[in-house]
Amino acid sequence: MHGLLRRFSCLLPCCVLLACTDRATGDTDNDNTSTSTTTTTVGTLELTSTTAPTTTDPTTGSTPTSTTGDGLPGVHAGACKPIDGDVGCPAEHVCCSDDPATSQGRLPNYWEDGKVDDVFGNPLFSSINNELSHWGFCIDVGEFPSPIANGCPIPCNPTWSEDQVALICQGNQCCPFTAVDPGKDCILDPDTGRWRTARGQDVIDKLTGWGDELATNQDPFADSCTKLANGDQDALIDCIRQLGVADQRGYCFANSCPCVEDVCDQKNPDWVPRCP
Repeated sequence: MHGLLRRFSCLLPCCVLLACTDRATGDTDNDNTSTSTTTTTVGTLELTSTTAPTTTDPTTGSTPTSTTGDGLPGVHAGACKPIDGDVGCPAEHVCCSDDPATSQGRLPNYWEDGKVDDVFGNPLFSSINNELSHWGFCIDVGEFPSPIANGCPIPCNPTWSEDQVALICQGNQCCPFTAVDPGKDCILDPDTGRWRTARGQDVIDKLTGWGDELATNQDPFADSCTKLANGDQDALIDCIRQLGVADQRGYCFANSCPCVEDVCDQKNPDWVPRCP
């Protein structure tokens, strides 16, 4: 993935994100379908998940393929799950997490050689904890320099402030590589009355379930958070608080990012397009 670090030019095209659309409702719905609700207890929290049964395409009889997670073609060799290792990745590729989440909402210490203070901390799902992430892409890590030991590109959060992006991306852009699913990843905020993407804090506040109820959420059943916490309830709650969906994940990228609409904000009546 060329163009991911400063001083190096992008040799691969930066393509547009694949869009995710709501499933059609109404007359096309199958009246025979039903949902099942499961509850996973994690510490003192209950992670509820409402899962609809798998449906089939009536024209082919096959299970539809979701585009969620396909991301940007051309700068990687496909989506993968670092928690499963490099399964499905070509030779000389590593399944690299794109999640920069760090304990207590701090910035990841990619450039700080393990520094932990009020500003920087060890990332929860990338770098030394890459194998704990459920989201990532197959990357040819020999194609660019990286401060991360496994050679992966620098994960970043596209919703960070300009100063935070500049600090972690070293002057480059922070581009999302996975599309938010507007049908599953959005919630109606009870305080503002507005639609937005779901966050781990919403699980703690019991505003949403997690698990399979959302489409692009990190650590869906808090298995990785539980491992990281190692019995510390406060650490477990904090880890869950840092969880997010696709809009919280990306890579530092030398070229300009494609314009991506906030598909959850599109549900609000006063939505204003951000893309021309």
